[in-house]
Amino acid sequence: MSTIRPRSAAAYWLALPAALWMLAAVVVPVGMIVWVSFWGGRAFSPDSPLTFANYTRFFSNQTYLALVGETLRHAATMMAICGVLGYCIAYFLVVKLRSPAWRTALFLAFVIPFWTSALIRAIAWVPFLGVNGVINQVLLALGLADKPVEAFLYSRAGISMAQVSLYTLMASGPVVYMLAQIPPALREAAMTLKAPPITVFRRVIFPLTLPGVVIGQVLVFLNVMADFATVQTIGGNKIALLPNLVMNFYEGSQIRAAAVVAVLLMLCMLAGVAIAMRVVDVRRLGTN
Repeated sequence: MSTIRPRSAAAYWLALPAALWMLAAVVVPVGMIVWVSFWGGRAFSPDSPLTFANYTRFFSNQTYLALVGETLRHAATMMAICGVLGYCIAYFLVVKLRSPAWRTALFLAFVIPFWTSALIRAIAWVPFLGVNGVINQVLLALGLADKPVEAFLYSRAGISMAQVSLYTLMASGPVVYMLAQIPPALREAAMTLKAPPITVFRRVIFPLTLPGVVIGQVLVFLNVMADFATVQTIGGNKIALLPNLVMNFYEGSQIRAAAVVAVLLMLCMLAGVAIAMRVVDVRRLGTN
């Protein structure tokens, strides 16, 4: 047991390296982005006057405002799909699968693809979604389509399919942890009292795993909101969301406009996390 008191001088000294790292790697860069978003004038310089003109220009454009709503709707859709699939996978691995060997093998098969870069995994979807891709070949072979389906690649459907494969693990991982903490005796006691399986799930299992569900949803939300690589790779130039708008502004040397969108993107992420923290006390994820 540690003898260091939470608010003692030793505790602050131990926290100092992490605090300095957070300051240098997170606080200072974010502060610079916010500062640049307020730069006015024609010259891109630290001497530029501070103004709200950049934000006024953004919010006066209805196309940009619609893009904000579309990004949030897309993130909510991905959260719902990944949440349901992730919970089903976690429930099967922890509750239904009795063999520890099979459980470990399937979990590794589920995790190993995530050891590669997210960009590489997004690019790997292109041969599957293309007109001559694997999915179309299977549909043609089974007679489910008369000609190749063009709606998979460079479309929102293709982006959704790729992101579901990328982020379902993030939704299921915390749920796996929470399910593993539930004593089997609780389920057995509920069934002994003649509770139907759906009631056991609704009254016992799901409430106890809710912190894990929320953590998984937060992870999916943050990653989808920041994912420009998958949208650019699978969607091409036909689909645009806020992260891609940042890249477009940056590549067009519109640094102040890119900073404005980046700030709004961060605010959306902070709002989503704040709402999640209000829904459930996620600190329970680390308790026994």
